[in-house]
Amino acid sequence: MEVGVLATLALTPVWYRLPALPLLPDLYVMRFLILLPVLWTLAAWLLSGFCGLRALLRDPVRRLWALCWLLLALWAFVSQSWAFMRLLHPEVAATAAVQLCLVVFFALAAAAAGPSPRAVVAVLALTLLWNAVLTIAQALNQGPVGLIVFGEFRMTATSPGASVVVAGAVRWLRPYGLLPHPNVLAGFLAVALLALPGWILAEEKRRPWWGAALLLLGLCALLLTFSRAAWLGFAVGALTLYPLLRRHLPPPLHRAGGWKLAPAWRPIFAAAFLTLLVVGGGVLLYRPLLAARAGQGSENVEMRSLADRSVYTAFALQAAGDNLLFGVGCGNFPWRASYDLRDTEFDLRGDNVHQVLLSAWAELGLVGFTLLVGALIFGLEAALRSLRSVADTRERAGLLAGVLALIVIGLFDHYPYSMFQMQLLWWGLLALALRPAPLPQAENAAAKGVPV
Repeated sequence: MEVGVLATLALTPVWYRLPALPLLPDLYVMRFLILLPVLWTLAAWLLSGFCGLRALLRDPVRRLWALCWLLLALWAFVSQSWAFMRLLHPEVAATAAVQLCLVVFFALAAAAAGPSPRAVVAVLALTLLWNAVLTIAQALNQGPVGLIVFGEFRMTATSPGASVVVAGAVRWLRPYGLLPHPNVLAGFLAVALLALPGWILAEEKRRPWWGAALLLLGLCALLLTFSRAAWLGFAVGALTLYPLLRRHLPPPLHRAGGWKLAPAWRPIFAAAFLTLLVVGGGVLLYRPLLAARAGQGSENVEMRSLADRSVYTAFALQAAGDNLLFGVGCGNFPWRASYDLRDTEFDLRGDNVHQVLLSAWAELGLVGFTLLVGALIFGLEAALRSLRSVADTRERAGLLAGVLALIVIGLFDHYPYSMFQMQLLWWGLLALALRPAPLPQAENAAAKGVPV
């Protein structure tokens, strides 16, 4: 089961789709490669007799988190009965509801009997490594690098619909990795980077320096995505790390033989220096492109992006107002937006609103919005409590910082709420961060007795 959770996290930056799988409903979500480890995890948890669930529910805050989470899944499933496209395309709401239910039960399984935070950090670090290398290679090549068989998109700077940054005569293709949009790749990179304190602050001699080297590589990749929301999310997550870890850090200076920097702080200062180096170098090398992304000038690409987002926000507010309690149904807002756009002069197709809370309100109404916010609040509170009472604080703090980064990203983009891979990453990391102390030996042995 633990292997299933780790494999799921390792596949979050992969969009690869399989042929239709037998015995599974013909829904869009059922053809993702990442579905296989999710189903393996849920089957292993079921066969173990829901190992760890009793320990998880002993704490009242974790109980409230689980309750909000389960009720949200139930509400999304029931919303099929009033969904906007329930008559013409019932599979739209069915796909979104099944997707959310899978995420809910995966998060519960991870919180009850998932792997150790240390193992999670190791998987995120290794996944960051190959994604950072791929991102930099695509940016330098300004196109795919020969991984089409693994799901790489055939995008160039002149491809229709390609995500580019335009500054004067320069047209820069943003790297996609193995995902459908650079913003999604950037979100994963930000989360994986924030997990590195588990390595940078490790007591081993070599691991902190491996963590610092990965930080340098990952920061370069994150910069090249030109994702403003991911940059901001990473910055906020990084700023929260110190208050989360302050009680567990030694004083930076000690007097042994004169004032010297404590050994534990050397990788921290190295990481801070590398961060400043990458940011400063990026500003110098890519100043025109950064200025374009900051909204300076009158580049059509950036102006169009901002205008499109404002249109979807207006339609989402209208949909939420028209269906205050119930919403338009799980996964149905893009279709509602498509119908609203028919009566306008905008050259747009229906899409998600770029704000996760507003997206939840528009699709699931005030009820779904309240349950989502409740799950976040109780989950964060349970995770903060865990930081005070467990030994693996460094690793859990990094996971929690990644969750906070995705919350910030969700204020400006929709993929933490709408995309299966990012839903699993967001809620899976929160579940692992709030997980109670290790299970009793007998119960833990029962969990590991299930084939994984």
